[in-house]
Amino acid sequence: MSWPVSQRRDQHNRVLMWVEAKEHLTGDPKPLGIWDGRDHQQFEIDGEIRAFYGAGSIQQLKAFTSEAGLVIQNYGLDLAAFSPEVRALVRARDVRFARVQIYVVVFDPETGAQLGLHRVFSGVIDGAPEEIGAAGGDALVKLNLVSNARLLTRKAPVLKSQAAQSKREDDKFFQYADVSGAVPVFWGRWRHRD
Repeated sequence: MSWPVSQRRDQHNRVLMWVEAKEHLTGDPKPLGIWDGRDHQQFEIDGEIRAFYGAGSIQQLKAFTSEAGLVIQNYGLDLAAFSPEVRALVRARDVRFARVQIYVVVFDPETGAQLGLHRVFSGVIDGAPEEIGAAGGDALVKLNLVSNARLLTRKAPVLKSQAAQSKREDDKFFQYADVSGAVPVFWGRWRHRD
């Protein structure tokens, strides 16, 4: 839907990041919300009130692009490494392959009222290296994000073995899978014997 130019309004966009990572010690899921606003704030997302911590944690976000199909999208997100929330995220939680969602919230610059909230990315964290700058420089945590299309490329090797199959009422489907292709099969004729 498009609006005439005369009806368009100014808007101010902010970025929200929601990470569902597990704690190192207990393994329990402990989600955390971070946004690029100045203070902590709560937002309603999918009927749930979520708290997002601000104070400049998000430093830089690469532009998001949408593409049809099953192409794996890669993005980068830089976080301030000395922010207490970022330290709690990358040191107290296991962020490897943690689910992440990025939202854009739209505010009216005059009244500060929230005009809309849109999810622009859903995927997992593929890496979170820390980068310490030179003296006086910035210390960053550089999140590597990949879209959910990456999950379609992962295989489940536990389902591809005879040991896993035999748990299903003595299923012998993969009994000879390890020698498949190495043993010659003679179809419709006798094997030549010397």
